[in-house]
Amino acid sequence: MKLKSDILVTVLINCRNEEKFVSRAIKSVLFQTYKNIEVIIWDDASSDSTPEIIKTFNDKRIKFFKNENHLGLGPSRCRASNKISGDLVAILDADDEMFKTRIEIQVNEFKKNNNLALVGSWIKFRNINGKAIKENFFKKSPFNIYVNSDQIKEKMMVTNIFVHSSIMYKKENAIKVGWYSNKLEYSQDYDLSLKLIKLYDSKIITELLTLVTIRKESMTQSDNLKKIRLTEAISILEKCKSEFKMNKKISSINLREISWYKLKLDLMNNLSIISKLFYILRIIIKFPSLLFYYFVKRL
Repeated sequence: MKLKSDILVTVLINCRNEEKFVSRAIKSVLFQTYKNIEVIIWDDASSDSTPEIIKTFNDKRIKFFKNENHLGLGPSRCRASNKISGDLVAILDADDEMFKTRIEIQVNEFKKNNNLALVGSWIKFRNINGKAIKENFFKKSPFNIYVNSDQIKEKMMVTNIFVHSSIMYKKENAIKVGWYSNKLEYSQDYDLSLKLIKLYDSKIITELLTLVTIRKESMTQSDNLKKIRLTEAISILEKCKSEFKMNKKISSINLREISWYKLKLDLMNNLSIISKLFYILRIIIKFPSLLFYYFVKRL
């Protein structure tokens, strides 16, 4: 489908207990240079003042919904997708912000290429106090320049280079590939991105368009939730092996990533110190590069 000149963009914000941050996230959307937007805010039964803060915004473009009971991010995101009216969907986490030209710039990319289904961008990390966080060399993969869709596809077979809070995708294409999976809780974004890039073009804009907040106390730091994320990541990477054609190098890196996640998952289980040491030794003998990889990941 060819997009209209005045495209409606839906900005989707899922939130739970974000009273410290949600106001600035909403403001960053309302102050966009691109004005033809709707803002779907879906609250997952917050126990703080998040809903009350959202209701203080008097803007007809905002559509607020709330779960009566806590369901989790996955089910909430699936519910929210049913309320989306826009042809394009921009994602923003409730503790992040958009640069004011983000939507305009991303919309223009879709106007240039009718086969484009997914657009990401460079991002800027900050802590909860707003101070910029400098990423070292080994953590800069989301900032690398991928010239074409094929290069993006290769990289995505081993790691998710699209930061979810920075993306915009075409709703029509998302519907065709099954949109968000109801079988995943925290890796729906990676799964959707892979389904889109398999069939359509994608792009990473080499401009800083989103501010992403890094929080140690976030829900992703819970050991139980870390296990869920690791399990889902393993499942997705194993799925890549069957659904994408990989060359020898990419296949090797894919297997290394799977082994790395499995190692982290197993070490989180209640094993004795001796059992963990024997397990690590066995894995390193099988995959010697993981020893170097472990230290690189910790830098």
